[in-house]
Amino acid sequence: MNAIHTGQQVSPATLHKVIAASAIGNFVEWFDFAVYGFLAVTIASLFFPPGNPTLALLQTFAVFAVSFALRPLGGIVFGILGDRIGRKRVLSITVLLMAGGLALPESSKRPLSYQR
Repeated sequence: MNAIHTGQQVSPATLHKVIAASAIGNFVEWFDFAVYGFLAVTIASLFFPPGNPTLALLQTFAVFAVSFALRPLGGIVFGILGDRIGRKRVLSITVLLMAGGLALPESSKRPLSYQR
């Protein structure tokens, strides 16, 4: 992959804004992962079937591992898509996809074992 070099200088103020925005985004992402890890026991007891707390905790960490492992794949897919249709559109798409889980009906969020 060849980078396009335009020869234009970036102002220090713009550079500082970009660095600050990147640092804040990185902090929020790692904060989310840390909170999930710290609350793994609670998440396991609330979202997985009762009866075997060890299995529930392992399932909670498996979800954590899958989300962590798929980050590079998402970066590749959405990076390529961002190069083709624009990064602003892809950012909007990813935000809508993440928020889409909130639009699901409540009954579809519960595991089948809990539905009556």
